[in-house]
Amino acid sequence: MTRRNPQEWQQLIDAQEASDMTIAQFCHAHNINQSTFYLQRKKRQALALPQTSEQWLPIGSLSSQQPDTRQWQIELSLPNGVVLNMSTGG
Repeated sequence: MTRRNPQEWQQLIDAQEASDMTIAQFCHAHNINQSTFYLQRKKRQALALPQTSEQWLPIGSLSSQQPDTRQWQIELSLPNGVVLNMSTGG
């Protein structure tokens, strides 16, 4: 079994994407276990995702300077019979 570091895995993933081979063909040609390739690709994709927790904004910062006078009501019926009602309360 060959141990690869994260940079080597990224190079292999990039090489497969640039090739005309399917993942199965690429893994066979490079003696890589297919499920290991998928796992490593998933890990690299998860690391590449932006961290969204810092992108949350307070609701107050989304509202305009003038209050919104429109009325709205939402009713959400869940499969278990629970009904959730939301509205502007006006």
